[in-house]
Amino acid sequence: MTVAIPANGVRIARAGTSPARNRNDHPTNVERNHRMQTKTQDDLGYPMITEGLDAVRDSIATAGLERHVMDLEIDGYTIVPDVLPADTVAELRADLLSLAAADAGSPVDAVAGTSHRDRTQEVALLFARGGHTMRETVLNPRTLPLIRYLLGESCVLSSLTGYVKGPGKCQLGIHSDTAYVPDPLPPYAQLANVNLLLSDYTAADGCLTMVPGSHRYCYRPREGQGGRECVPVVAPAGSAVVFHGNTWHGAAPRERDGVRLTLSLLYARLYMRVQENYAEAMAAAELDTLPAEMRALVAPELPTGWRSVDDADAMFARRRSNSRLYYRTRGQHA
Repeated sequence: MTVAIPANGVRIARAGTSPARNRNDHPTNVERNHRMQTKTQDDLGYPMITEGLDAVRDSIATAGLERHVMDLEIDGYTIVPDVLPADTVAELRADLLSLAAADAGSPVDAVAGTSHRDRTQEVALLFARGGHTMRETVLNPRTLPLIRYLLGESCVLSSLTGYVKGPGKCQLGIHSDTAYVPDPLPPYAQLANVNLLLSDYTAADGCLTMVPGSHRYCYRPREGQGGRECVPVVAPAGSAVVFHGNTWHGAAPRERDGVRLTLSLLYARLYMRVQENYAEAMAAAELDTLPAEMRALVAPELPTGWRSVDDADAMFARRRSNSRLYYRTRGQHA
């Protein structure tokens, strides 16, 4: 084949004596990429930047969560229905109310809410103090794939906190969960939250409020910002609200008797300091009984923080063996 270049500069391909090329004579893009990936991994010692994306895609598709990924990208939050069956909601409610009563030194009036009028009680360290069902919430198959989509496979549990909110003047102002990080915030999530609803969420019940799309602002709200744009998160008990750590949100005051019950599971990237240090709060023997995936979330083996030469050697080896988790960017969801 010859190429003529006329005066107007436009290339025109003309048939010549070169034999026709069969597309099957050449590697496809998939084959070429596979060869490149193999060469990169074998010769250079680190994986392709696209490694792991298929696994992320499969985990989202298997759980039927594609629409929720779109919600997270556009709005910065999503409501996932039917995450907890009714019997699990009842068990978690009982566990939370029992621990809240133990912390306060008096029972919770769940019917009228008199014990919590004009206040919200935070109940901390629920992973360590709650029952088996409470612990299982951190691995919920309808929420964890979305968290790992936002934070990567190496994410950790920062805290598992319960909230008992009573009626009256108790309103949570608009804020972002990404604290202790200077503005401007990175566009990718460093924290992400799962709110498991143990009671119905409506505006009158004192539900969460969200500012759609605010995760893209990449800064925390200033005084008074977001109040006009926030919308109520309306969902029945058993649902989950998953949101990006940058997303502006708050909560409306409760206008009804009784209490609103919520579990807040805050997850973080591996390099963020956790709110609840379960590696210290729980005995080593108890941690050893946890399933491997659960232990990696609550007491991960870290690549930093050595306190001796032996510690340093172990962590250096850990860095080498886990380089795909420690050194890849958000784009690979590692």
